[in-house]
Amino acid sequence: MYWEESGGVELYMATANSSMGMTLKCNSTNSTCQFPNLYCGKTYTFSVTAYSKMCYSEISRTVEIQTDPCRPTGLTVTGSCNNETVVLDWLAAQGALAYVVTVTGDLGYATAFQTNMTTVRAQLPCGQLFIFTVTAQDDRCDSAVSLPKKFKTGPCVPEHVKSFTQCENSLGSVSWGKSDGAESYMAIAIGRDLQTHMCTTNTTNCTWDDLRCGEQYTVHVIANDYLCSSMPSNSTSIRMAPCIPQNLTSSLNCTMKVGSLTWNASQTAEFYVVTATTNNGHQVQLSTNDTWTFISEFMCGQEYFLSVQAVDSVCTSLPSQPSKLESEPCPPTGVSSFMNCLSNIAVVSWYSSAGADFYTATVTQGDGQSQSCWSDSEKCGMPNVNCGQNYTVTVVASNENCNSDTSQADTLQSVPCVPTGVDVKMDCSTNKALVSWISSKGALSYKVTAQSTQGAMSFCHSTNLMCTLANLTCGQDYSVQVVAQDDICSSLPSPATKFASVPCTPSIGSVVLDCFTNSALLDWAHAEGALNYTATAQTSSGHVSTCTSNITNCELMDLQCGQTYNVFTVASNENCSSPPSTMLQVESVPCLPGDVVTVLNCSTNTALVKWQASIGADYYIVQAFGVEEHESGCETDTQSCVLPDLMCGFTYNISVIAVNSVCNVSQSDMTQLQAVPCVPQQVKAQVVCNSGAVAVSWEPSNGASLYTTVAQGNGGYASTCKSNGTACLFNDLLCGLNYSITVSASDEKCSSARSSAVQLNTVACVPRNVTAKMVCSNNTGVVSWEGEGVSSYMVKAFGLDGHKIQCNTTTTSCQLPNMHCGQLYNLTVTAQDGLCDNSRAYLNLQSVPCRPTYVKASLLCYSNSAAVTWEQASGALSYLAVGVTANGSHQTECNNTMTYCTLRNLQCGQTYNVSVFSQDESCSSVASDKAYMRTAPCAPQDVAINTQCDDGAMNVSWSPNPDAQYFHVAAVSNNWAILYCNSSNTYCNIRGLPCGQKYNATVLSVRDDCESKPSAVVKTSSAPCVPKNVEGHLDCVTNSVWVTWDASEGALSYFVRAKGVGGHNSSCTTTSSPCNVPDLKCGTRYTFHVTAVNKYCNSNHSTPFELETGPCALTSVSVVTECDNDTILVNWEMTKDAPLYLVTAEGNDQSLISCNSSSNSCVLPDIRCDMHYSIIVSASSDKCSSLRSPPKKIITAPCVPHNVTVLASCEKNGATVTWGQSPVATSYLLTATGRDGHVASCNTSVNNCNLTDLHCGQTYSLNITASGDNCTSKPRTSSFRTVPCNSSGLAVDINCETHSAMLSWGASEGAVEYFGFAQALDGKMLYCHSTVPFCTMEDLECGHVYNFSVKASNGVCNSSLSAPLQAGAAPCAPTALKVQMQKIGQAHWAMTSWDSVNCSDVEYLAEITGRIQNNPQALMEVFSYWLPRRYFEFPMPCSTAYNLTVRARNSGGVSKPSTAFTGVTVPCSPQNVRYSGNRDSAVLSWDASVFATRYTVYSVSGSGRVQLCNTTGLYCQLTNFYPNATEVTASNAAGESIPNQNITGPVQARRRRDLRTSEIFAHFDKDLETPAVTVTVSGVSLYVNWTTVKDATEYTVVIEEEQKDQEAIQPPIVRTTEGNFYKVTDLKPWTTYCIRLAAKNTIKQSNYSIRPICRSTGASK
Repeated sequence: MYWEESGGVELYMATANSSMGMTLKCNSTNSTCQFPNLYCGKTYTFSVTAYSKMCYSEISRTVEIQTDPCRPTGLTVTGSCNNETVVLDWLAAQGALAYVVTVTGDLGYATAFQTNMTTVRAQLPCGQLFIFTVTAQDDRCDSAVSLPKKFKTGPCVPEHVKSFTQCENSLGSVSWGKSDGAESYMAIAIGRDLQTHMCTTNTTNCTWDDLRCGEQYTVHVIANDYLCSSMPSNSTSIRMAPCIPQNLTSSLNCTMKVGSLTWNASQTAEFYVVTATTNNGHQVQLSTNDTWTFISEFMCGQEYFLSVQAVDSVCTSLPSQPSKLESEPCPPTGVSSFMNCLSNIAVVSWYSSAGADFYTATVTQGDGQSQSCWSDSEKCGMPNVNCGQNYTVTVVASNENCNSDTSQADTLQSVPCVPTGVDVKMDCSTNKALVSWISSKGALSYKVTAQSTQGAMSFCHSTNLMCTLANLTCGQDYSVQVVAQDDICSSLPSPATKFASVPCTPSIGSVVLDCFTNSALLDWAHAEGALNYTATAQTSSGHVSTCTSNITNCELMDLQCGQTYNVFTVASNENCSSPPSTMLQVESVPCLPGDVVTVLNCSTNTALVKWQASIGADYYIVQAFGVEEHESGCETDTQSCVLPDLMCGFTYNISVIAVNSVCNVSQSDMTQLQAVPCVPQQVKAQVVCNSGAVAVSWEPSNGASLYTTVAQGNGGYASTCKSNGTACLFNDLLCGLNYSITVSASDEKCSSARSSAVQLNTVACVPRNVTAKMVCSNNTGVVSWEGEGVSSYMVKAFGLDGHKIQCNTTTTSCQLPNMHCGQLYNLTVTAQDGLCDNSRAYLNLQSVPCRPTYVKASLLCYSNSAAVTWEQASGALSYLAVGVTANGSHQTECNNTMTYCTLRNLQCGQTYNVSVFSQDESCSSVASDKAYMRTAPCAPQDVAINTQCDDGAMNVSWSPNPDAQYFHVAAVSNNWAILYCNSSNTYCNIRGLPCGQKYNATVLSVRDDCESKPSAVVKTSSAPCVPKNVEGHLDCVTNSVWVTWDASEGALSYFVRAKGVGGHNSSCTTTSSPCNVPDLKCGTRYTFHVTAVNKYCNSNHSTPFELETGPCALTSVSVVTECDNDTILVNWEMTKDAPLYLVTAEGNDQSLISCNSSSNSCVLPDIRCDMHYSIIVSASSDKCSSLRSPPKKIITAPCVPHNVTVLASCEKNGATVTWGQSPVATSYLLTATGRDGHVASCNTSVNNCNLTDLHCGQTYSLNITASGDNCTSKPRTSSFRTVPCNSSGLAVDINCETHSAMLSWGASEGAVEYFGFAQALDGKMLYCHSTVPFCTMEDLECGHVYNFSVKASNGVCNSSLSAPLQAGAAPCAPTALKVQMQKIGQAHWAMTSWDSVNCSDVEYLAEITGRIQNNPQALMEVFSYWLPRRYFEFPMPCSTAYNLTVRARNSGGVSKPSTAFTGVTVPCSPQNVRYSGNRDSAVLSWDASVFATRYTVYSVSGSGRVQLCNTTGLYCQLTNFYPNATEVTASNAAGESIPNQNITGPVQARRRRDLRTSEIFAHFDKDLETPAVTVTVSGVSLYVNWTTVKDATEYTVVIEEEQKDQEAIQPPIVRTTEGNFYKVTDLKPWTTYCIRLAAKNTIKQSNYSIRPICRSTGASK
């Protein structure tokens, strides 16, 4: 903004006001001012005001200015892939009057549009990416350009599409020109079958390899970009060749030599071209319209490749995949053969044949037997051709399909046979061999050859079958073979037969006695031919010891001591033995001393050792080695010796050695002796006031395995406490006494002297045997106890209701009167003596329960019981209600913890007094007030019914009952009609009974409203109703009458009677209508009636009717039938004037069979079994005419039994067999035959039979026949299975982890399923079910023992249980085993532990096995005890590899061992520790310790030890080295070994001298080593031990007392001894002594110990 300046102006303020009401200001000191950030498209009014010091001017003239249009926003471009039109839209820009749209394409196309609208439509070319921008304009300015937008038009349609492949099988290709905007192309080929193939590419061509042959495809191309696709291009076409024929199958007819070829049809083919070609150029070609052809122009021995091409009008397909076809091979030529005499192989050769893959040569004997060989070359050999035969040889060539013609024949002669059965027998006395064999076919002579392994030969010839080989060398292994010979060939040698000649005699060497094993080691020179040797040692008394060896020495074991033996040896092989060798003599060792007995003198701590004399001993040495490094010993030529100076608490191993001039190893068994234990020191005792016990402790004593603490009371009572530790707790000391306490140490034999006594007073006595009981009658509590030495007692009682009561007494009982009923009192009995506050006894006392109140008793009439109720009583745990009859004859009770109960089993007709008692565990309250109750009347007895059938009434009677007011009788009919009567007498009549009714009658006794139980039911019936509608009709055939009627209600059966005029009667009985009245006389009138019958009455007769039977005429009728025939032959006498006879047979089922005849016989056909037939003969068709015979009866044969059912009798292992009843059978025969041959039979007259004791698990075949009077039916067969056999071989495998058991057993014959049972000892039963002979039992409880059994089932019957197998559900083996090595004293212990097992009452047993020094010959095995704890400690040898396993057990059994924990123990001390060099610089080395991983060297001078070296090697370089103050240890992960202080120094090199002058001084040519010293302390005695020094004859021991300040110097103690230990006694207590030692002999003395060993004595005894 600009303006003209005015004078005197100090400041201008320009103002800009927008049309929106916004004001902007700008201050300036000159004539310009700038307004930044004005809004676009707005009109601003500008003005200026000038300011001076005191005033300001008027506002200047205003100027309006329009800002630039705003930049257009919201530009969008939309278009479609289907056309080339795009639409641009944007938001109106403020201040804009027009817009300019700029369009730029990526292929050079550019254009612009001007519009005053905010949208524009443009036509753009295809396939370009366009950038669009919009600029807003007003009349002066343009806005900033909008943000650009991009849009891509769809790709152009591809052009110039053409195909460049035709007549291909599956390949098709097209190409086209490039399209603008196309990123990819998709070519689409559509066949005539409308199948579509698509190809996508980013190039301008496309190829398909999956087009279908025989098709013609139309192809067009579409261009694509990432959004759009172009329209399809113009199309082109691709024509495919016909499909290549497939599935060519060729074959050759080898006989006709014609090949055939078939293939699948090609869809568009018009004909086919077939080509057959060989590799050498021969070709056969033909064409055909079919899909098969024959080719006969094949040459032999050629491989043809057959192919087919399909041809249409334009194209020919590619040839098909060739099918191979081989023509038949050409026959072989040039056949020749020869025999290989040595190998007995027939070799056949020939010239090769074209087309042959292999050849078969055949040799044929004269008898037709042949042998062949196969070869793919021009020859082959046939081994094992039969010897001595003439053969014809032919060869045939073959390929996979055909054989050639047979070649021309050749002839062949075979070789003699190889001898067999070669056998050799040795003559051990003459060393000759007799060889024999079996005759060899074709052989003329035999040659025998024997050759030894050393090359010695022996021969013999023979024409017989044996010969003898002589001149054999001793001790040689021979192989003998026999060869058969003829004039042409020799056979192969027979298989070598081996034999050995007699072994040579051994040359004995020496015999050496091993003193340690009392055995003689004998050696000798090797004897040729010996496989083993037998050495024999024999005494003059006849004792013999032998040993057998296959080497040249042998140890003769188990020699008797003190004997002289003659020793010799004999060599042997498998068949012969050599002569014995020369003899040597040897003496055995002396016998061992026996029965070594040690007697310890406990008072002097010396031991007398005695033993039995040893044969051959000159004298005896007794050795006693203390475990704590002390030694004692004695020598004697008698049988006893005294060991002096034993150390208290030491353990000695004692043995006796018998010595003679030969051996000194006859050492007796080791006997262990424990010296007298030392006296315990520092004894202390104190009272444990809380428990009243006395705790005693002391210092441990050497040698003590047990401590005995004696507490001697002032009243003469003594208590003893034994402990294997250094403390003991007296829980049994009498209270209130003074005790003198001493401790003595002991082992198994001796006890030390008692320690100094300690005095102690025990606590006051707690009242003992405190009892409290209630005097139930007066509710007084009586408390009593035992006690003494107490001045008074106080008893306090506190009730739960707050009641308190107390009594004091100086006696031992007290009474607590007037206790509240039903209260639990806490009692305290206090002994008051003033020493301890806990001399109290506590107990509870329940007072007498309160008595029940408001007792009521109510009769429950329906059950004749009483409901008793009452109010709750305090202190009652339960209640007892008692009901007693008034006369006291019956009492009943009921109890309950609730306030009610029911008195049951009350006697009827009684009055009961009811009382209730409250009860607790000890008392019963007084009885409640009585309640009275009368029971229901008794049911009537002896009820009887007299049925009055004619009157239609019943009379009911019973025994008198005075308790009843009256009686009620009820009779219930079968249709639930009820008849009643009441009576106060003992009888009652019920009249008007309808006919045919059944009644159940009962009687009740009634008193007031209570009825008794009904009497026992008595049954009766009224008379049955009279039968009605009775009718009858005559059966002329059987001359019987069928009577019918309606059923009568209440009838159980019916009786029909026929009364004849002449007095003849007949009847029948049946349970229902009809009934056949049989055997009526012909020509007689009968009257019939029917009577209904039941158990109690008969009805009246029915209405009668009459019938007259037919007349009698024909006679002499006979009937005959055969058992297996279905006809009946009927004969009769003929009558005059009867042209035709009719024979009729009526069966018992009213079936009719007839025949007619004009003669005097007729055969009735189709006769059925199981029938009763009545047969008549009549002269005409009228069956009841005057000319008829009487009925003739006959019974046919029984039918085959039917409806056979078998019901298994599981318990009796049998079956009940039933079948249909035969009306004619009189007996039945049942035979059951088992699969194992067992037969059971049953003969019965009824239609069922029981079979028992059949064999289990068998399928039985049943055979049932029915027998009548003269005939037996054919059998009916059936089968069934018997009860399965009991299972056997029951085994159980219990899995502790799954708590299951796998049961298995042997399969049971006839079983289809099994049931397993497991019964615990507490009765709990588990089950499992299976169809196979095993099953799994779940949910076993650990620790329970089960009886397992199994039962087999066939689906119908179960077998009995198998013999029970008892097995326990043992716990699982423990897991998480841990081992920690711990050093205790001079030994290492394995502290083992493991996890607990999830089972109750478990004990554990740990087992450690190991290899000491990892030596498989030095094994260890040690067990713990069975203990419930989960840890155990084992002393373990060093350098031992071990396995730890743990087993668990309880009442269920013992578990399997756990998974082994494997480890190694602490290594042993390094051995052979030695040094070289000097004390300034030395190399210390040692031997390796088994399982050691590191070695440590310590300096042990002074009070502690200092580590000098730690290494994994076997040496250390040391400075300032003091061997006597150095020790070496070995260590591994388990810990550190016991240190080794036995260190040897360097040995100087010796030079050779003239032994004639210096032999006796040779061993003095070196300095003596300084002994290694160890010192132990016992009380005021020192025990000095040292290593022996070579060449030393004696040792000087210097013992000096350590000097203290201002004390006089004490002279040292110097002693000289020849042994390797020294004991000094009676030293000052609690004083330090230092010991030095030197070794010497008559010439030299070693240095004294560089550093003295200092030790402090203890307290004096």
